[in-house]
Amino acid sequence: MRRQLLVYLVVISCFLGLASAGSAAGAITTSYLRPNSDVQLDRWTVVGTPTAWDALNDNVTEAQTPTLAEYIKNSSKQGHLIVNMETLPLKGQKITEATAWVHTTTSQPVILGVSDQVGQIAGASFSTSGWHSLPVPLSGSQAQLDNLTFRFKPDSSGEHQISAAFLKLAVDDSPRVYWGSWIDGDVYGSESDAPWNSTTWGNFQLNTGKPVSIVHFGQPPPWIQKFDPVPFDKTIANGAIPLVDMANDFEWFPRHVTLKEITEGKVDSELDEWSEAVAAYKKPFFFRWDWEMNGNWFPWSQEIVSGGYNQGLYRAAWIHIHNIAEANGATNLTWVWCPNVMHSGEIGNLVHFYPGDAYVDWTCMDGYNRGTNPLNPEGWRSFSSLFSATYNQLLSIAPSKPIMIGEVASTEAGGSKGAWITDALKTQLPFSFPKVKAMVWFNWNTEEEESGAKWDWPIESSSAATSSFAEGISWPYYASNTFGSLPPLTKIQPLP
Repeated sequence: MRRQLLVYLVVISCFLGLASAGSAAGAITTSYLRPNSDVQLDRWTVVGTPTAWDALNDNVTEAQTPTLAEYIKNSSKQGHLIVNMETLPLKGQKITEATAWVHTTTSQPVILGVSDQVGQIAGASFSTSGWHSLPVPLSGSQAQLDNLTFRFKPDSSGEHQISAAFLKLAVDDSPRVYWGSWIDGDVYGSESDAPWNSTTWGNFQLNTGKPVSIVHFGQPPPWIQKFDPVPFDKTIANGAIPLVDMANDFEWFPRHVTLKEITEGKVDSELDEWSEAVAAYKKPFFFRWDWEMNGNWFPWSQEIVSGGYNQGLYRAAWIHIHNIAEANGATNLTWVWCPNVMHSGEIGNLVHFYPGDAYVDWTCMDGYNRGTNPLNPEGWRSFSSLFSATYNQLLSIAPSKPIMIGEVASTEAGGSKGAWITDALKTQLPFSFPKVKAMVWFNWNTEEEESGAKWDWPIESSSAATSSFAEGISWPYYASNTFGSLPPLTKIQPLP
């Protein structure tokens, strides 16, 4: 069901270093959204211009006086006027404050109601001349912002005059999500991956148009290889955060160690040496050990099955490794617990694999839209249908933990990959999966062992996929490479 490749084949090559472009820190920006069309005009009169919205959309702020040559008026206690308001593309940004402002030139009371597509969300009556403000509770959804209207009603007899109205927004465009990729050299005709190969890394970022904040790679376990700081240094030197996979066993490993042997302390000396080296290194990184344990395609899940679905064996091994690392001061490890998205063939309920909040820093999920690709057709699945059930399960298991998507990609077969990417980056992640705080694309055209045919996972599988990814990831919601100086010996925290 997944690749069975030499994930941890480390090809040592010269890494010349990428220019660390960095990105400016996010800031609060202010926008003024004004009336832009009339919805209904009942017993209000427009003065100085043909339309009510034009009479109200003076280009002024609450510190300025609007022109009195254009306004709307009503001389009774009857009738109402509704105008549509302008909108703006949020691009994943967070609305921190929304205020409706209205300028009246008479003291007769006027009622303002602000509504979205569902109904009224704010209202107040103003009975003096000048500027008046009304806080508007916005959820932050694009749909709500796109459907706002202002409704004016007289609240007494006498002359009512309104000369300007707008919605003032404070928008926080600080990054919310780390993003990155497994950047495999095979996509670009090289045998060397990022972070080792600067050309591979540079080619990927040339196509994304934005530097990554995470680089994903693998490193063998301590009984195969000692801690190697080289790929970590290359990643961090360019402002990105390392995300390292480590497996207890693969068939090509020269030494095989089982989960049971780990829990029995058979490799404690190697774990001690490794975690001491990690502590001495000090720089923080994401650590994803024995991922997709709920599948049936990796040795650790096969061991669980052969032991009679003994999910407790997985938990015990995780806790054992964690305790050794903590005892040796390796607090720069950020532990990422990463099942595959739930599926019909999984070997047990996710909750039975969870080591516990004290042993996990981030939860995670991997998922692929395989569409109708003949290599393993599963039917075209939207981003939401692929991840929603597992996302909700993770929230139930560990509600306080940030969530990472550790691996994600889509095929071209069965639908529009470009549209799938756009939906994922511009709609689903910002608005439907707010607890996802890191997303890592799997940019590797992996090969099926039996047929030798390759999957079309990379964003370069079509021009539409490439451009859609670049456009989506350009949003300020996705962080750039500004994380080269994280505090030593600390956990990696989610962005706010």
